[in-house]
Amino acid sequence: MKAKCVVGLGLPPDLIASLEQRYEVMHWSESFAMPEATLREWLSDARGLLCALSTPITSQVMESANQLSVISTISVGVDHIDLAAATSAGIPVGHTPGVLVDSTADLALGLMLAVTRRMAEADRWMRDGNWTQGWQSDLLLGTDLSQATVGIVGLGSIGQAVIRRLTGFGCKLVAWNRTPKSIDGVQMLELDEVFAMSDIVTLHTSLTEDTTHIASRTRLASMRSGAALINTGRGLLVDEQALTEEVCAERLMAGLDVFSTEPVPDHHPLLRQDNAVLLPHVGSATMATRLAMLDRAVANLHAGMSGERLSYCANPEVYAASAVC
Repeated sequence: MKAKCVVGLGLPPDLIASLEQRYEVMHWSESFAMPEATLREWLSDARGLLCALSTPITSQVMESANQLSVISTISVGVDHIDLAAATSAGIPVGHTPGVLVDSTADLALGLMLAVTRRMAEADRWMRDGNWTQGWQSDLLLGTDLSQATVGIVGLGSIGQAVIRRLTGFGCKLVAWNRTPKSIDGVQMLELDEVFAMSDIVTLHTSLTEDTTHIASRTRLASMRSGAALINTGRGLLVDEQALTEEVCAERLMAGLDVFSTEPVPDHHPLLRQDNAVLLPHVGSATMATRLAMLDRAVANLHAGMSGERLSYCANPEVYAASAVC
């Protein structure tokens, strides 16, 4: 009899067919997030779960999943999973680090350029039929990335990839990291100084209790008038209410790929602001990156379902008291 596997999001039919050759698969294929009650019911006798950021895995979900031997998420971040509860229950959590560094760094650069050169605003302006004259010297003036001071908050793999890309623009680079780090051409500063001195601040630190709202109301208020905040990390790195107020007052600009609530509500004030470029969490949305993430997540799933150690485990301490070492 095949072991049961739950897939908590829509995936390509060929991938589901491949999984069905090995497991009894229950596949949530709706466009909206899987309800927790349904997830708990499906997991009651399942060995494995393949999920993504849209599927919160709470301690209550795990309490009813007595046979669960692996949770594999198609993401680097695992803040949608109660990692402490998973570890306590002896469930390894697989994730997909390393494969989306370049695509996310590229997007961060794209947001910097889109915001400072007013690309989205210009596109809307043109589509609305406003371009009725020829070249105009004062039309949609922006700022030069090459002349900006860019502050990088978090010097992990993505933050360093952003630095490599920015080096070619010739801008001044300043940075902060939770642990001391030295990078050629980058001036290390205190966190408050990075916000106060930068024309652009880009967030690349992981989300923890300490980094929640690292872009706080006070730090946002300290930024230069006309400066921009870029976030391709996690929505909760930013005090979104404070940022919204600054953007709506036209004091700051923003380029955001992530939000505190996703999807963003239709009534969100930022949706009406020309000085904000908003994307629907597409930092890893290239064909090559998404295929690599799927491959890694499925490999984690297979390993956990087979009782083997996961190659990419977000809670490796789960193995300390396990026979699988």
